[in-house]
Amino acid sequence: MAHDYTYDSKGNVVVDNTGLPIINTALIPVGSVLPTTYGGLRNEFSYKDFNLSFLIDYNYGNKILSATSYYTIYRGLNKMTLAGRETGIITGVTAGGSANTVAADAEDYYQRLSGISKLNVLNGDYIKLRQVTLGYTLSEKALVHIPVFRTIELSLVGRNLLTLMKHSDNIDPEAAFSSNVMYAGIEGTSLPSARTFGINANFKFKSGPASKATTY
Repeated sequence: MAHDYTYDSKGNVVVDNTGLPIINTALIPVGSVLPTTYGGLRNEFSYKDFNLSFLIDYNYGNKILSATSYYTIYRGLNKMTLAGRETGIITGVTAGGSANTVAADAEDYYQRLSGISKLNVLNGDYIKLRQVTLGYTLSEKALVHIPVFRTIELSLVGRNLLTLMKHSDNIDPEAAFSSNVMYAGIEGTSLPSARTFGINANFKFKSGPASKATTY
Protein backbone atom coordinates (compact mmCIF):
# COMPACT_ATOMS: atom_id res chain seq x y z
CA MET A 1 0.00 0.00 0.00
CA ALA A 2 1.36 3.42 -0.92
CA HIS A 3 0.50 7.10 -1.36
CA ASP A 4 0.11 8.57 -4.84
CA TYR A 5 -0.27 12.02 -6.38
CA THR A 6 -3.64 13.76 -6.27
CA TYR A 7 -5.16 13.80 -9.77
CA ASP A 8 -8.00 15.76 -11.32
CA SER A 9 -10.77 14.16 -13.40
CA LYS A 10 -8.52 14.28 -16.49
CA GLY A 11 -5.61 12.52 -14.81
CA ASN A 12 -3.47 15.65 -14.33
CA VAL A 13 -1.36 16.04 -11.18
CA VAL A 14 -2.85 18.67 -8.86
CA VAL A 15 -0.43 21.12 -7.20
CA ASP A 16 -0.84 23.61 -4.36
CA ASN A 17 -0.31 27.39 -4.54
CA THR A 18 3.49 26.94 -4.29
CA GLY A 19 3.59 24.62 -7.30
CA LEU A 20 4.22 21.47 -5.25
CA PRO A 21 2.29 18.27 -5.96
CA ILE A 22 -0.41 17.42 -3.42
CA ILE A 23 0.01 13.98 -1.85
CA ASN A 24 -3.13 11.86 -1.80
CA THR A 25 -3.63 10.77 1.81
CA ALA A 26 -5.48 7.60 0.76
CA LEU A 27 -3.37 4.45 0.45
CA ILE A 28 -3.67 2.46 -2.76
CA PRO A 29 -2.52 -1.10 -3.52
CA VAL A 30 0.61 -1.20 -5.69
CA GLY A 31 1.63 -4.86 -5.56
CA SER A 32 2.65 -7.78 -3.40
CA VAL A 33 5.91 -8.39 -1.53
CA LEU A 34 5.64 -12.08 -2.49
CA PRO A 35 7.05 -13.24 -5.84
CA THR A 36 4.76 -15.05 -8.23
CA THR A 37 7.58 -17.06 -9.80
CA TYR A 38 10.98 -18.04 -8.46
CA GLY A 39 13.47 -20.84 -8.89
CA GLY A 40 16.86 -21.70 -10.29
CA LEU A 41 18.90 -23.57 -12.86
CA ARG A 42 21.94 -25.66 -11.97
CA ASN A 43 24.21 -27.37 -14.47
CA GLU A 44 27.43 -29.31 -14.16
CA PHE A 45 30.07 -30.27 -16.72
CA SER A 46 32.84 -32.80 -16.31
CA TYR A 47 35.95 -33.50 -18.37
CA LYS A 48 38.41 -36.11 -17.15
CA ASP A 49 39.29 -35.02 -13.61
CA PHE A 50 37.88 -31.49 -13.95
CA ASN A 51 34.33 -30.35 -13.20
CA LEU A 52 32.57 -27.02 -13.63
CA SER A 53 29.15 -26.17 -12.23
CA PHE A 54 27.05 -23.03 -12.03
CA LEU A 55 23.81 -21.96 -10.40
CA ILE A 56 21.51 -19.24 -11.77
CA ASP A 57 18.44 -18.23 -9.78
CA TYR A 58 15.57 -15.92 -10.57
CA ASN A 59 12.70 -14.09 -8.89
CA TYR A 60 9.68 -12.42 -10.53
CA GLY A 61 6.46 -10.69 -9.55
CA ASN A 62 7.16 -8.91 -6.25
CA LYS A 63 7.49 -5.26 -5.26
CA ILE A 64 9.98 -3.55 -2.94
CA LEU A 65 9.41 -0.43 -0.84
CA SER A 66 12.83 1.21 -1.05
CA ALA A 67 14.19 3.50 1.66
CA THR A 68 17.22 4.10 -0.55
CA SER A 69 14.94 5.57 -3.21
CA TYR A 70 13.25 7.77 -0.61
CA TYR A 71 16.48 9.18 0.85
CA THR A 72 18.23 9.71 -2.48
CA ILE A 73 15.27 11.74 -3.76
CA TYR A 74 14.87 13.67 -0.50
CA ARG A 75 18.57 14.52 -0.25
CA GLY A 76 19.10 15.28 -3.96
CA LEU A 77 21.34 12.28 -4.58
CA ASN A 78 19.12 10.61 -7.16
CA LYS A 79 19.83 11.31 -10.83
CA MET A 80 16.21 12.40 -11.33
CA THR A 81 16.77 15.38 -9.00
CA LEU A 82 19.15 17.05 -11.47
CA ALA A 83 16.21 18.38 -13.48
CA GLY A 84 15.05 21.90 -12.56
CA ARG A 85 17.85 22.87 -10.20
CA GLU A 86 18.55 26.11 -12.02
CA THR A 87 15.10 27.14 -13.22
CA GLY A 88 12.70 25.48 -10.79
CA ILE A 89 9.95 23.07 -11.81
CA ILE A 90 6.57 23.92 -13.30
CA THR A 91 4.16 21.03 -13.49
CA GLY A 92 0.55 19.99 -13.01
CA VAL A 93 -2.66 21.94 -12.66
CA THR A 94 -4.22 23.96 -9.86
CA ALA A 95 -7.17 22.76 -7.82
CA GLY A 96 -9.37 24.86 -10.13
CA GLY A 97 -8.16 22.94 -13.18
CA SER A 98 -6.04 25.64 -14.84
CA ALA A 99 -2.44 25.01 -15.85
CA ASN A 100 0.06 25.73 -13.09
CA THR A 101 2.38 28.69 -13.73
CA VAL A 102 4.27 28.74 -10.42
CA ALA A 103 7.79 27.34 -10.51
CA ALA A 104 8.51 25.24 -7.42
CA ASP A 105 11.97 25.29 -5.90
CA ALA A 106 13.76 22.06 -6.93
CA GLU A 107 14.74 21.13 -3.36
CA ASP A 108 11.20 21.62 -2.10
CA TYR A 109 9.77 19.79 -5.11
CA TYR A 110 11.87 16.63 -4.73
CA GLN A 111 11.44 16.55 -0.98
CA ARG A 112 7.70 16.59 -1.60
CA LEU A 113 8.09 13.79 -4.17
CA SER A 114 9.97 11.63 -1.70
CA GLY A 115 6.79 11.46 0.36
CA ILE A 116 4.79 10.07 -2.58
CA SER A 117 5.66 6.52 -1.62
CA LYS A 118 4.38 5.02 -4.88
CA LEU A 119 7.55 6.44 -6.47
CA ASN A 120 9.63 4.38 -4.02
CA VAL A 121 7.93 1.08 -4.83
CA LEU A 122 10.33 -0.75 -7.13
CA ASN A 123 10.17 -3.86 -9.26
CA GLY A 124 11.77 -6.79 -7.40
CA ASP A 125 12.49 -8.96 -10.47
CA TYR A 126 16.03 -10.29 -10.85
CA ILE A 127 18.19 -13.01 -12.39
CA LYS A 128 21.53 -13.71 -10.69
CA LEU A 129 24.56 -15.84 -11.31
CA ARG A 130 24.55 -17.19 -7.79
CA GLN A 131 27.48 -19.59 -7.78
CA VAL A 132 30.25 -20.98 -9.96
CA THR A 133 32.43 -23.91 -8.87
CA LEU A 134 35.56 -25.16 -10.65
CA GLY A 135 36.97 -28.38 -9.27
CA TYR A 136 39.71 -30.94 -9.81
CA THR A 137 39.77 -34.49 -8.45
CA LEU A 138 42.94 -36.34 -7.54
CA SER A 139 41.82 -39.88 -8.26
CA GLU A 140 42.71 -43.07 -6.44
CA LYS A 141 45.13 -43.85 -9.26
CA ALA A 142 46.93 -40.54 -8.76
CA LEU A 143 47.14 -41.18 -5.00
CA VAL A 144 48.29 -44.76 -5.28
CA HIS A 145 51.47 -44.01 -3.33
CA ILE A 146 49.57 -42.24 -0.53
CA PRO A 147 47.94 -44.94 1.62
CA VAL A 148 45.67 -42.61 3.60
CA PHE A 149 43.51 -40.97 0.92
CA ARG A 150 41.28 -42.59 -1.67
CA THR A 151 40.47 -39.31 -3.51
CA ILE A 152 40.92 -35.60 -2.91
CA GLU A 153 38.58 -33.07 -4.51
CA LEU A 154 39.70 -29.43 -4.63
CA SER A 155 37.32 -26.67 -5.75
CA LEU A 156 37.31 -22.92 -6.24
CA VAL A 157 33.90 -21.48 -5.33
CA GLY A 158 32.50 -18.02 -6.08
CA ARG A 159 29.10 -16.82 -4.79
CA ASN A 160 26.92 -13.80 -5.65
CA LEU A 161 29.07 -13.20 -8.70
CA LEU A 162 26.82 -11.22 -11.03
CA THR A 163 23.35 -9.71 -11.37
CA LEU A 164 22.30 -10.60 -14.90
CA MET A 165 19.02 -8.64 -14.81
CA LYS A 166 17.16 -6.36 -12.42
CA HIS A 167 14.70 -3.46 -12.63
CA SER A 168 15.43 -1.75 -9.30
CA ASP A 169 17.84 1.14 -9.76
CA ASN A 170 20.50 1.82 -7.13
CA ILE A 171 19.70 -1.19 -4.90
CA ASP A 172 20.15 -4.93 -4.70
CA PRO A 173 16.60 -6.29 -5.11
CA GLU A 174 17.38 -8.89 -2.43
CA ALA A 175 18.43 -6.29 0.16
CA ALA A 176 16.16 -6.39 3.19
CA PHE A 177 15.49 -4.11 6.13
CA SER A 178 15.17 -7.03 8.53
CA SER A 179 14.82 -10.81 8.55
CA ASN A 180 11.56 -10.38 10.50
CA VAL A 181 8.60 -11.35 8.33
CA MET A 182 6.86 -8.10 9.39
CA TYR A 183 9.34 -6.20 7.22
CA ALA A 184 9.18 -8.39 4.12
CA GLY A 185 9.45 -6.31 0.96
CA ILE A 186 11.08 -3.32 2.69
CA GLU A 187 14.59 -2.30 1.62
CA GLY A 188 16.29 -0.24 4.30
CA THR A 189 19.47 1.32 2.84
CA SER A 190 21.38 -1.90 3.59
CA LEU A 191 24.49 -3.03 1.73
CA PRO A 192 24.07 -5.50 -1.14
CA SER A 193 25.05 -9.14 -0.77
CA ALA A 194 28.82 -9.55 -0.72
CA ARG A 195 30.64 -11.34 -3.52
CA THR A 196 32.64 -14.13 -1.92
CA PHE A 197 35.34 -16.56 -3.05
CA GLY A 198 36.56 -19.68 -1.33
CA ILE A 199 38.35 -22.99 -1.59
CA ASN A 200 36.65 -26.26 -0.82
CA ALA A 201 38.57 -29.46 -0.06
CA ASN A 202 36.91 -32.87 0.17
CA PHE A 203 38.96 -35.83 1.39
CA LYS A 204 37.87 -39.45 1.08
CA PHE A 205 39.86 -41.81 3.27
CA LYS A 206 40.65 -45.41 2.70
CA SER A 207 39.20 -47.58 5.46
CA GLY A 208 40.35 -51.18 5.67
CA PRO A 209 41.03 -53.84 3.08
CA ALA A 210 37.66 -53.30 1.38
CA SER A 211 38.79 -49.73 0.53
CA LYS A 212 35.50 -48.19 1.66
CA ALA A 213 35.52 -44.41 1.41
CA THR A 214 34.57 -42.02 4.17
CA THR A 215 33.99 -38.35 3.41
CA TYR A 216 34.88 -35.58 5.90
